[in-house]
Amino acid sequence: MAEQRDDALLLRSIAYSDSSLILHCLTQKHGRISLMARGARRAKSPFRAALMPLYTLQLRWKEPRTGSMGTLLEVQRFSPLLPESMILAGQTLLANASALFPDGVAHGYDELQQACGLLSARPEEAGLCVATWSMLERSGWIGGFNHCWHCVETIDLNLNMYWRQGHLLCEKCANQHGFQLHPGFRKSISTLMQNPNIKLNHEHITLWKMMIKDVFKTHQMRHSER
Repeated sequence: MAEQRDDALLLRSIAYSDSSLILHCLTQKHGRISLMARGARRAKSPFRAALMPLYTLQLRWKEPRTGSMGTLLEVQRFSPLLPESMILAGQTLLANASALFPDGVAHGYDELQQACGLLSARPEEAGLCVATWSMLERSGWIGGFNHCWHCVETIDLNLNMYWRQGHLLCEKCANQHGFQLHPGFRKSISTLMQNPNIKLNHEHITLWKMMIKDVFKTHQMRHSER
C-alpha cells in the first residue's frame, strides 16, 4: 500500500467508534479524499490538536488495499485561513464546499482556499456571498453576471435581466417569467467580486443570498431526479 503526502483543507470530521474520526478533505493534488484517523479522539493523540477546519494542513496517509478510504499517518497544521471573528461564516463556507465538491472530484482545494481569501477581505455577510459565488462559478454550477446562462449571449450591465429557477436569463429567454434583476444590482455584485471596498445594501445582500440558495436547491433537485 503506497503512502501519499499532500496539502489539504479539512471539510468535516465524523466520529467513528469510541476513539477515531472519519475525515473528508480537499487536497491540492489528489482531489477530495476520505481518511480514517485512528485514535484521533483520544486525549493524547498527535492528531487531536492538528485536525482543525479552516487551517492549511499537510497530510501523510496510506492508501487502502480495497475501497476508497485511506488511513491517516501524520498531519501538520499551518496558518489559519480566516480570522477568528469569521469562524461561523467559514463553517457555512465549508458546508457549501462539501456540496460543491463531492467524493471523487479532482479539484476543490484551490477553489476553497481562494474563497476563504475573498471572505476574509470583506464584511462577513457580503463576503460569504462573494466567496460562495466564486466557488459556484469555478465549479461550473453558474455563469457570470454579464451573459445569459441559457443562450450565452453577452448582456450589457446597463440592461435588465431575470432570475428564474437558479438561472440568470436575458429578456428573450426569460419570456416575461422570473424575477427582474435591475442593472444597479448586477453592477454592484460584479464590482464587489473584484473590489472588497464596495458596500452592498441590505436589499442586495438579501437578494443575492436568495439566489445562491436557489442555485443549490435547483442543482439538488436535478441531481435527485437522475
